[in-house]
Amino acid sequence: MEAIQTVPNMKRENRKKYGLQLLASLLILITPFLWHSTTAYAELVDADKPNPLSDLEIIVANIIGSVVALGGIAVFVMLVAGGLMYLTSGGNPESVQKAKRTLTYAVIGIALFVLAWFALLFIQTFTGVKVTIFTVPS
Repeated sequence: MEAIQTVPNMKRENRKKYGLQLLASLLILITPFLWHSTTAYAELVDADKPNPLSDLEIIVANIIGSVVALGGIAVFVMLVAGGLMYLTSGGNPESVQKAKRTLTYAVIGIALFVLAWFALLFIQTFTGVKVTIFTVPS
């Protein structure tokens, strides 16, 4: 009777097969979001007028929002990856330890995100300056 194979012990063909299945599943899950996306049309801009600083504020605010969203996605992916590593460890102490480290680092990432936000709110409370909103002073 053959023991259950863990991911590191799988044959190369099986890894490719499962990788392709995972990729196909992700494409199927992402397709509805791409299908319902809207098309953005560029605004006509008068080339004689320089861009105001409010455009810089919008760009930086969008970058900050994107970084926070990507950080949240990264934490979610790491939690899922750590959970899958733990489930597929097969009792191997090295694999279990690696999975626990991955989960620990993901939780530390969540904690750092939350602590950074609370630090900004703490500064805002004591100084009265809205540090959670990016603006260029004029």
